[in-house]
Amino acid sequence: MTRLLSLVLLALALPAQAMTFQTRMEEVKWSVDGDKFECRLSQAVTGYGEAVFVRRAGERPTFQLKAWSNLMQPGQAQLYNDAPSWRSDRRARVLGQATVKDGPVTLEVPYQQAGQMLAGLADGLLPTIHRAGWANAPDSVRVVVSSIGYKQAWSEFQNCISGLLPMNIDQISRSAVSFASGGTRLDPGAKSLLDTALAYLEADPDIETVQLDAHSDNVGDRLTNRELSRQRALAVQSYLTEHGVAEEKITMRFHGDRYPVASNATAVGRAKNRRVTLRLEKP
Repeated sequence: MTRLLSLVLLALALPAQAMTFQTRMEEVKWSVDGDKFECRLSQAVTGYGEAVFVRRAGERPTFQLKAWSNLMQPGQAQLYNDAPSWRSDRRARVLGQATVKDGPVTLEVPYQQAGQMLAGLADGLLPTIHRAGWANAPDSVRVVVSSIGYKQAWSEFQNCISGLLPMNIDQISRSAVSFASGGTRLDPGAKSLLDTALAYLEADPDIETVQLDAHSDNVGDRLTNRELSRQRALAVQSYLTEHGVAEEKITMRFHGDRYPVASNATAVGRAKNRRVTLRLEKP
């Protein structure tokens, strides 16, 4: 019943006619490229542009539709995994909506729907984007991603993903090295986080500065807490320099208990406030 309802809703949502962009079976080509920071699985869509699945380090895959010349009207597009005409054992599956924008990147789809699109390709379905054309266009626009050759391309994509760093620069810059109450020593979890930062620093020579901001909870007086935060920053600096980071590349600030990120009224809040945050900065 649910599948039937989805098909009915899909039929109601889509116009009867559409200008369809789909690469011919014999011309379908997937390409995989990337590095330690990002992997891309892409397919050129004849006459329209490029369909790209993107997997950043530390994140799940997303989907982008790039256009040489955007023929879709900005607004909500329908997403669905269509069934090829030769597969009577398959049915179209509605994935929801995504926003079309004017520009070279016509549409970006978050990981939930991108994952469904990838699953559809593995099942022989055709991820499809359907949206009204511009006001003077007689038909709507439909862009179809082919599943031809997907299995081999997926294998190559997985090989690329296996070489990604555990985190990306945004995630590292939002991370915090935690400390025990009154403590300045790095525990195994803190060292593991710093090892990830070290891997990123080694892979990206464009990182110019490592900014350390050290904090404490409010247990004790202000002067003691400021010194405690200084000792924590020095502990992180020492670990980084011992593992090859030039000391002149590291800058430090010690804030004591002035900038809490949680309430000091609870043990959980105080634990969050005992921290050294890292920020990796490029030119």
